[in-house]
Amino acid sequence: MDRHIIRILRTSGRESYTEMAAAVGTSEGTIRSRVKRLVEEGTIRQFTIRTAGSHVKALVEVTVEANVHTADIAKRIRDWDGVETVWEVTGDQDILVVADCPTTGDLNVIIDKIRSIPGTQATRSRLILKEL
Repeated sequence: MDRHIIRILRTSGRESYTEMAAAVGTSEGTIRSRVKRLVEEGTIRQFTIRTAGSHVKALVEVTVEANVHTADIAKRIRDWDGVETVWEVTGDQDILVVADCPTTGDLNVIIDKIRSIPGTQATRSRLILKEL
């Protein structure tokens, strides 16, 4: 049941408890208490808004120098305006940032800020053309 609730919330975070209850086949009170428990346990960490339309969305891959703690850089980036998500990842890059900005100029500001963090070695950006 929890997985079903999470799937619904991922698709439509504005879905009412009543509508989720009908979809899952249980009561509104059960949905309300399960969502509350999922939040308290940390399974659901936040409810987010996905924007569409005129915004510029990009993936910014960040490479960190070998002697620098990746988590320290990731934590600095995560609360900036225009930053939607930050992940520490494996592979050639160390951090993946999803940026959602009104203009390419705003995106450039984020990229320049990332590059100015001591210990950041390089960035590589990819514009998102379509979000499904």
